[in-house]
Amino acid sequence: MIKVLFLIEDGAFIYDNRVRREASTLLRAGAKVLVICPRYPRESWYQVVDGVHVYRYWKPSLGSGFASHVLEYLCSLTAQSLLAAWLALRHGFDVIHAANPPDFLWLVALPYRLLFGKRFVFDHHDLVPELYADRFGGSKGPVLAVLRAMERISFGLANQVISTNESYRQVALCRGGKRPEDVTVVRNGPDARDFPEGEANPVIRAMGRIVVGYLGNMNPQDGVDRFLEMARLIRHRHGRDDIGFVMIGQGDSFAELKRLRDKWGLNEAVAMTGRIPWSGVIATLRATDICVQPDPPGRLNDHSTMNKLMEYMALGRATVAYDLVETRNSGGDATLYAEGNSAEDLASAVLALADDPARLAALQQAGLERVRDVLGWQHQSRRLLEVYEQLFPGRLKVAAIPSIP
Repeated sequence: MIKVLFLIEDGAFIYDNRVRREASTLLRAGAKVLVICPRYPRESWYQVVDGVHVYRYWKPSLGSGFASHVLEYLCSLTAQSLLAAWLALRHGFDVIHAANPPDFLWLVALPYRLLFGKRFVFDHHDLVPELYADRFGGSKGPVLAVLRAMERISFGLANQVISTNESYRQVALCRGGKRPEDVTVVRNGPDARDFPEGEANPVIRAMGRIVVGYLGNMNPQDGVDRFLEMARLIRHRHGRDDIGFVMIGQGDSFAELKRLRDKWGLNEAVAMTGRIPWSGVIATLRATDICVQPDPPGRLNDHSTMNKLMEYMALGRATVAYDLVETRNSGGDATLYAEGNSAEDLASAVLALADDPARLAALQQAGLERVRDVLGWQHQSRRLLEVYEQLFPGRLKVAAIPSIP
């Protein structure tokens, strides 16, 4: 039996849909799966979640500044290193599967990789140097140099790299110096089992003839301020009180967004749920007609694949987004792309769909079909298992993974 240890630093396992899908796939293929991740309020320190052993640690929330993030990372690094040592004695593991950001999780894996020959898989979710440059400004400086070095070491130490899209694969090949056979694209494909049939949230459904939704993190680089500005323009400039809005998620910008919502008089027009269980997310999104990916153009967003877009389409929501490289690769013809990069451009696209029922219905159906035929996890899980087959030939029950209709 292969024993896999997942490392997550930037969120809880229960909310990380990608890692949950990867863990479930490996579990069904016969692996034992362990996870180390931060502990959210009301979560237990240890829990078995659908067969996965989840060990949690306390991670302080010190604010949104750069220094605050550094201190949080130091706490995480210490906690993850101690927990990994304890799990090595208690369970043992064959491979450490680290999901970035950040790019320092190789420090946890280093002694096991060099001293005990354990495998290291770098699951490349975010371009951390670009994230820093977009959020804190500047394309030079010592901090950026350190981040690039951390990224290079992550690539260099990895036996296998998993990229979320082809843009990230090119980074691994060019910037990370990896061989093509050591880098595999496993996209953020939705799993049909995560989207069971159910009822829409009636409170959200009653917010308007058309309800527009957002799901995801609420940090400066996520463009959620543009979503709120779009809502203000639609309600106040265009006078469309038949359109309501809901924002699901939390992050560094959450408090400021609530302040702006109240300042602009949008309390009744924009519901902000905070972080809610997945069942609540599904019910809330089912109450929407249109969903928006407001991530603005930038060095990070242009080449990143957003989970939210996949989840919108998996639920048959018509989607609006800026025309970014990997967003178009994911959304294809199932997404309406704003003609510019402003909040007004998002508003124009949303209004165009709200007033064209036939086009709205066509995009909703196209999203469902694109997930079913191209993007769904049933198409990605085999690629994940190919990575592990290279690391541990013949030790996984690949045939045990059923196809999902």
